[in-house]
Amino acid sequence: MATPPTLSHVILDNASLQLGPGPASTGLTELACYANHVELSPDVSTTTLDTFCGSTDYPGVVKWSLITTLYQSFDTPGGTEAVLEPLVEAGDPCTFLIYAYRDKPIGPDNPAWTGTVVPQPYAPLNGDAGDASEVDIEWSLIGAPTKLVAPPT
Repeated sequence: MATPPTLSHVILDNASLQLGPGPASTGLTELACYANHVELSPDVSTTTLDTFCGSTDYPGVVKWSLITTLYQSFDTPGGTEAVLEPLVEAGDPCTFLIYAYRDKPIGPDNPAWTGTVVPQPYAPLNGDAGDASEVDIEWSLIGAPTKLVAPPT
């Protein structure tokens, strides 16, 4: 009997989340040490056509979102507020880069995704007594993300 292959599951304990005004190869700031959730999520709309013979669902437009939760920081130059506020104030699309293992190079076994998002206002301060203030963002992508299997150039 053949030995089954060893499985390798992705555990997000060393992920990279980078945001910035420049392209993925320059101008991005690493926010991994402020983040506790990162998600690149497609939303597929469905169009349903109802006829006298039944209903048929058709896939519609796919809209992508970058969803992340960060702990707020006001006093760190590369911290949450210092990175997010200028992006939102500029009102211009910005770049993101995410991947699972920031201690390994981007490659076929550690792919990255990059793209352009539209910064939206966020709640700069929130939380309960004794808890850390979290910043939740859900920013829409312009187009689909690009998967990288080599570092950006």
